[in-house]
Amino acid sequence: MGKKSSILGGALLLTGMNLFLRLVSILFNIFLSDQIGAAGLGLLQLITTVGLFSMLVGTSGVRVSAMYLSAEEFGHRRLGGVKLAMSVCIRYGLIVSTLVGCIQFFLSDAIAVSWLADRRAAMSLRVMSLLLPFSCLCGVMTGYFTACGRIRQLVCIEIGERLICLAITVVLLLVWSKGDLEKSCCAITLGSSLGAVFDFILLYWMYCRDMRHVQVSDELPQMRKRLAKLCIPLALNDYLRSGLNTVEQLLIPYGLTRYGGSSEQAMSNYGIIHAMVFPIAMFPAAVLYALSDLLVPELSRCRAMGRRLRIIDLTDKCLRLCFLFACAVAGFLYLNADALGVALYDSRAVGHYLKIFAPMLMMLYVDAIVDGMLKGLAEQIACVRYNTFTSVLDVVFLLVLLPTWGIGGYVFSFFITHLINLYLSLHRLLTVSQHRLHLASLLQPLLCLVLSAGICAALPWQDLFRKGGIFLTLLGALYLLTDALTERELKWLRSVLSSKKQL
Repeated sequence: MGKKSSILGGALLLTGMNLFLRLVSILFNIFLSDQIGAAGLGLLQLITTVGLFSMLVGTSGVRVSAMYLSAEEFGHRRLGGVKLAMSVCIRYGLIVSTLVGCIQFFLSDAIAVSWLADRRAAMSLRVMSLLLPFSCLCGVMTGYFTACGRIRQLVCIEIGERLICLAITVVLLLVWSKGDLEKSCCAITLGSSLGAVFDFILLYWMYCRDMRHVQVSDELPQMRKRLAKLCIPLALNDYLRSGLNTVEQLLIPYGLTRYGGSSEQAMSNYGIIHAMVFPIAMFPAAVLYALSDLLVPELSRCRAMGRRLRIIDLTDKCLRLCFLFACAVAGFLYLNADALGVALYDSRAVGHYLKIFAPMLMMLYVDAIVDGMLKGLAEQIACVRYNTFTSVLDVVFLLVLLPTWGIGGYVFSFFITHLINLYLSLHRLLTVSQHRLHLASLLQPLLCLVLSAGICAALPWQDLFRKGGIFLTLLGALYLLTDALTERELKWLRSVLSSKKQL
């Protein structure tokens, strides 16, 4: 199976991959903005939202289940159990995703007209539905490779898959679509889906090679029960969260149109926020999403072996360092929002919205790591409750506030619902892990952030690298002076990075 790497080693590999792929995606979005404009990006974002909903319904929680079950079986050194778990997960994923793909194919026209209010989306939805099973089964295979620590191979395949996607998409855009918005959206969808086919075939071949000499376990009924116990709450969470998120996304351009202005302008504003601003804001979060993915199998192993102190230690380290990182990113993006908007998209509107959402990254980043830890501690049902409640609340806010307040209503709804979700999730994590979070862990980084950002805002320089470099240097110094980042944590980080210690 290969040597199992440390969590941080795996996280560094996944982080490098995610940062590279997110950078490629931002550059690709710049190319797309020239090809189809902000309104076209808005329509593409709505098509992607429907596609993500179909994919989440098609997987129905099986990706995290495959990761969790495989990690547990690896923890008990039962390779036959790993093979049985993967067999059950693959069959389940294939049946559900095929059914969902058929439904989407036959309802594509109705969805495009009734939900997206644009018939040009129908072709993209049909193409997406035909290749949906491959996208869903890729999630199952990545769950296995993450659980067994095969991060390096996973990174190489993911990078290869994304580059193939982009190459196919660019060729289709330049040769086939030639400026036609309907064909352009279809070309982007087709390129992405064909990449998933390549990804699944290669991952499945590697998995079969791993397991060719392993005798499958004979505990099929028990494994099905374990899968059902995991998949049902995860699927409910995915259905409700993704369904409500889809409604939220569809309500935004609709509500902005009712607030005033044309549907084209509403779609343009929607495209700027979701296809331009959010990719920049969430670009550094690749670090956290990589770590979050790896915390699921690690915490599930610790929970299975009753290692309570290890769980507390991981919870403390991840929360503290995550918040330090989030403060640094939020301050950097806030100070340089205008410069980034002009440099990347030649748009002051991008910088304006980026400055609005930058302070919220402190809660979004922490929520990402908390969510991963809760899944690793088998708290899926709690996640379902919190996500459902906040998503319903968001839908209500959007229905009421968007027609009256416009973009201001969207920002208010976004902030309040994500804050509530973070509070509920963090409270549950601290309860389950039995960890006590000290208030100083939050106040010290915030004080450092305010001081360093205030000083840099008063400086005359507007250069991105100069102002950003001064801010990060000053913030790091304040972290050390106030013990927001302790000498003990620095020694631990140095030992981990030098491969002397695992996370």
